Amino acid sequence: MASWCEVVLRATFRPALAAAIVGAVVGASTSAAAPRAERQVSPAFPGGPYFVLVCGLSHRSNDDPIVFPGQPGRSHNHTFIGNRSVDAFTTSTSLRGGPTTCEMDADSSTYWVPTLVAGREPVTPLVGLVYYTRRTPERVTAFPSDLKMVAGNQNARRAQSKATVFWSCGGLGSTKRFATVPACGPAQALQFRVHFPSCWNGKSSDSADHKRHMAYATGGSCPATHPVAVPTLTLILLYPPVPKTARVASGKFGAHADFMNGWDGDELARLVSDLN
Repeated sequence: MASWCEVVLRATFRPALAAAIVGAVVGASTSAAAPRAERQVSPAFPGGPYFVLVCGLSHRSNDDPIVFPGQPGRSHNHTFIGNRSVDAFTTSTSLRGGPTTCEMDADSSTYWVPTLVAGREPVTPLVGLVYYTRRTPERVTAFPSDLKMVAGNQNARRAQSKATVFWSCGGLGSTKRFATVPACGPAQALQFRVHFPSCWNGKSSDSADHKRHMAYATGGSCPATHPVAVPTLTLILLYPPVPKTARVASGKFGAHADFMNGWDGDELARLVSDLN
């Protein structure tokens, strides 16, 4: 963990902000080493037994291998964490076994969000945290090997549900949520959080809108149309404070995130089995 702490300390000269971010990262790492064995869904984040990965920035580009596969430069700008080799032609097969900025070599998945921009300058996240949580009394199963999914709406023109995507100031326990980028205090990290759906239809690893093959649980239970419970994937990016005029590349309300599975299947199955 020393290397991640050093990254954070180099990224800011504000000791209070650096301490807050280091605390979040170290706390996440401790949890990753020993997933909780809670038997019930918890109201507090992350909401149940979990494991978590710490990830760094991979790269930025105008590619989107889910929404615009095979069309380089077609998309708004994205910030990628995880797999280092992602471009418009990437598939789950090409991801697997590739180099990653996440702390586990077994996870060569790619996770991406629209780039945060302050003025004309892209803002680099200080760190990314990726949680896999069992938020249901049901048994959860590992993702299908070629799963793709999108959470949030890149075309939103009004505030989205803060149960899916939101911004906040401070650490992981922050309770005040914003639909747009807030101006945080100088000692507070800016947090962007996205919750992916945790119910799969058991048939398709993708769909036309990259969402219909997945569904959100209600009260911890999956709907009959999507009966297979999978871990809730939560992506958190921590940034330095930015002006309130900062926006994501997809627009004021267009916050969203994408995931393409590149896990080693046996290792993901083992980790998810431990959640049960």
